[in-house]
Amino acid sequence: MPKRHRPGVSAASVLRHVEEVVVATSGEDAFEIVFSVAAARIAVARGAPLRRAIAEAVRRHPALEVDPVKDASDALLARVDGLLSTALADESTLDAVFESLVPRVAKSDKGQFFTPRHVVDFVVQMLAPSKREVVVDPACGSGAFLSRARAAGARAHGCDVDLRAVRVARLLALAASADPRTVQRGDGLRGAELPVADVVATNPPFAGRAPADGFDVARVVRTPERDVLFLDRALGLLRPGGRLGIVLPYNKASGGAFAALRRWLVERARVLAIVGLPRETFLPHTSQRTFVLFAQKRPRALEPAAASPDERTMLVVSERAGKDSGGEPIVRSDGELDHDLGDVGSRLRPFLEAEGFA
Repeated sequence: MPKRHRPGVSAASVLRHVEEVVVATSGEDAFEIVFSVAAARIAVARGAPLRRAIAEAVRRHPALEVDPVKDASDALLARVDGLLSTALADESTLDAVFESLVPRVAKSDKGQFFTPRHVVDFVVQMLAPSKREVVVDPACGSGAFLSRARAAGARAHGCDVDLRAVRVARLLALAASADPRTVQRGDGLRGAELPVADVVATNPPFAGRAPADGFDVARVVRTPERDVLFLDRALGLLRPGGRLGIVLPYNKASGGAFAALRRWLVERARVLAIVGLPRETFLPHTSQRTFVLFAQKRPRALEPAAASPDERTMLVVSERAGKDSGGEPIVRSDGELDHDLGDVGSRLRPFLEAEGFA
C-alpha cells in the first residue's frame, strides 16, 4: 500500500489522512467536515449518534459556527469520525492537530505563519504563567499560546482576524472547559476588547502596514510595520510588571534603522532576554530570521537613557530548528524533533528566575 494511504502514528498525520479521504471521496470542504465532526465529539457526549451530535453542537455552541454538513454522506462522516478518534484522544497534541485544519499558507500574504509547537512550548515555559494569571494573545491564530497557557492553569484570552483560525481557537478553548467567547474575532491592534494581562505571549503578523494613529511607537518609527505596532499593543495590554514573550523579525534586534525603536522599548520595558531562532524555524513558508523577546513592563516609562547599568540581558542563539533547509522535520531516534530549545531553556530559565521575571 502506498505510504500516503496509511494514516501514520501521529495525530497530525492522521488528520492529513482524513483530509485526503474527504478530498478523494466528495466535493465537500474538508475543513468544514473535519471541524464539524471534531466539534461534535468534543462538545457532545461520545456515545451520541454522529449526525445528532453535530446538530447538537450547532445548537449548543453558536460561537463555533459549526456547519451541519448536510450534503456529506453518512459513510464519509463515519470514516472521518473513526480516523479522528485517534487524534482526539491525545489532548497534549490537540492544538497542533486542529491547527492543521487551517490552511498553513492562508495568511502568508499578511506575514502570518503558525508558530511551531516547540517554539510555543518554549515561550510559555519561560513566561511560566501561574494559576489565575491572565494571558493574552492579540494575534492568536488557532490559539496555540492560549492552549498552553490554559494547561498551566492560566486564564487565556485572544483574538484574530481569520475566521477559521478563531473557530479552531474557540473549539480548543471548549476542549479545555474554557468559554469559547474568550477568543474574539477582530483586529488585535484596535477594536478588540481584551483584558489587562499579566502575560502576553504572541507571534504577530510581520508583513504590511496598518494605520499607526494612536500608537506611541509611531513617534520614533516612521511608518511602522505591523509587528512594531503589535509590540506597542502588547505593552499596552500588560499591567505594570507584566511579562512579555513575542516573536519578532531579526532586524528589530539588530538593524541600525530600528535603533530608535530599541531605545523606545528599553524605556518602557526591562529587556530580559533575546533568543535568536534558526532561519529554518518557519520553513517551508518563510526563511525570515526571527527572535523571541522576553521583557517585563516597567511601572512607568523611564526618561531617555535612564535605564540602570546593572540591568542584565541574556542573549542566546538557538542553532537547531528541528527542520532541514527544505522545511522538512528532522526527527531524533526517540521520535522528537531535533531542536535545541530545551537546552536553551535550561540555561535561560534560571537566569529569568534570578532576575524576578517568573
